[in-house]
Amino acid sequence: MVAAPASAVTTPSVAADLEELKRRRKALQLRLEDGYQRIEQGLREGRDVTRWEDFWVQLLDEYVRLCDAIRASE
Repeated sequence: MVAAPASAVTTPSVAADLEELKRRRKALQLRLEDGYQRIEQGLREGRDVTRWEDFWVQLLDEYVRLCDAIRASE
């Protein structure tokens, strides 16, 4: 029988950190979805949504970084 490599062993701390990253990712996903809807509504109403879009892109960048961190941890 072959043992799993040491890097495959998940310690409680690493697992907790991974779960926290996943919670943050889910929260950001919800914020991105909500922000997208608000931007679309603002555009339909003829509002200037430039600042909203800029902030939405910042949230998206954070979401991508979290996804990368989760992928690296799994």
